Formats: sequence, C-alpha cells, structure tokens
Amino acid sequence: MNKKKETTFFGLSTPPGRSATATIRISGKKTKAILHELTAGKIKNPKHRNSTVLNIYNKNNNLIDNVVVVFFEGPNSYTGDDLVEIHTHGNPIIINRVYNSLLDLGLRIADPGEFTRAAYLNNKIDLIQAESVLSLINSNTKEGVSLSLNNISGSLSTKTTKMRMDIINALGLLDAKNKG
Repeated sequence: MNKKKETTFFGLSTPPGRSATATIRISGKKTKAILHELTAGKIKNPKHRNSTVLNIYNKNNNLIDNVVVVFFEGPNSYTGDDLVEIHTHGNPIIINRVYNSLLDLGLRIADPGEFTRAAYLNNKIDLIQAESVLSLINSNTKEGVSLSLNNISGSLSTKTTKMRMDIINALGLLDAKNKG
C-alpha cells in the first residue's frame, strides 16, 4: 500500500511571506485528532463546512494564534479525505509556529501538488482537471485563467468523454460492417 496515502499531511495554500491572512490545509485520517489537539480539546466532533473562530495552541499549551478553522469531512472535501483549513494571521512567525506544532504532532509537510494528487487518486477530479489546477496557478493572462477555470469545472473532460464514446461507437460500426 502507498505509505503517503496512509499519512496525514499539511501545507500552506497561500503564498509564503507576510500578508493579512494565511491558510494552512491539513488532510488525512488524523485530521480530526490533530484539530482536537491544536484547539486544546475545544473541537471534538467538527461539523462539515462549519467555520469556527478560536485559539490554537502548541504541544506545551502556548497560544499560537486566534484563527478561523473550517472542517470538510471526507469524502465531501477537495481531497476526498477529512480536510481542515486553518486561516491564521499572515505573519511568518505565526505560520512557522503552526508548522512546528503540526510537525510535533507527527504530520508531514505535503509535497508540491499533493492535495490535488489526493483529489485525483480519490476520484474527486480527473487528470484534465488536476492538470488545469496547475495551469490556473501559473496563468499569466485573463484568457489562460478562463480556460483553466473551464477545464477545472469539467467542460473539457465532458467533451473528451463524448469524443471517446463517438470513436468507440464508430469503431463498433466498422467492426460490424467488416464482419457482415
């Protein structure tokens, strides 16, 4: 079995640096337990798509920050697994403290693109949609953004599926004609 599939991982989903807010995502089987630990037991059974404003703490019970936490229960999340978004203040010191706390709790830092890879492996998106996420992130024009958004929504996937079915039907008709 794939070891990475069995682990819970986290990563910064906003650009690094100083900003008003930063978003750290956690995904995997231990997400609920980690959220329980970070909130000093304040969140035991998080509700799907519910936002909560609260404090998070490190393993020594020292305050890290006052944050907004949003929980997404698998399979109804982006990755298909339990997922939480922690919206902190965007000070790099705070982000580092959250990272250190998550590492202390046994999580690992996500590989680049791992959240999207998990979504693909859990059949939440197809390969075209996964590639379109990267294309959207790297688009430099309005047209590129629009095309990527359309592809993420599944429009290109729908067209290619229809073309595939048309080709299979045409091959079936040719095969039947050659045998007849």
